[in-house]
Amino acid sequence: MGGRLDPALDIMDWLIANGVPATIFPTGKIASTTAVGRAVIERAAAHPDLFRVGNHSWDHPNFTTLTAAQMVDQLERTEAVIEPITGRSTRPWFRPPYGAQNATVRAAVGGAGWSYTVMWDIDTIDWKPESDGGPTTDDIVAKVLSRVQGGSIVLMHLGGYHTLEALPRIVEGLRERGLVPVTLDTMFGR
Repeated sequence: MGGRLDPALDIMDWLIANGVPATIFPTGKIASTTAVGRAVIERAAAHPDLFRVGNHSWDHPNFTTLTAAQMVDQLERTEAVIEPITGRSTRPWFRPPYGAQNATVRAAVGGAGWSYTVMWDIDTIDWKPESDGGPTTDDIVAKVLSRVQGGSIVLMHLGGYHTLEALPRIVEGLRERGLVPVTLDTMFGR
């Protein structure tokens, strides 16, 4: 959650109503300066059995272009707005904006306490509208269900185009395969 916010609350409500766990990675700026961002974090806090909140930076810069001090500032600013709402640290989970990371980034964020730099093996590209060549609902469902395996991390966005429409079919398809969505805490036994 770092850009478009519609339909973030509808997605959160669907996940809650259907008991589907997820790890949410908001930017601190969106989580603290928008009503929708605050509402997403509040919903996550109200359902700690379903949601874990990680750190996605303050304002979504490419971390490979920042100094170590700038990286830590991005993470700490985000932590300062999320932890009071959720009652939990975003540590140890960090998802780098754009997936941009390298050894320098991992060392800086790991040294600051975010020891897991979370990447994914399935990217739905749901942030991109169809009008710009982005996927349809069917494309998203097909991509996830054709590639998913136990331990997969699927990248989806709370502001994604067609994400809300794709979720029911994805979750049903996962369950038919004997796969269960979990938070990163559960996946990694934390």
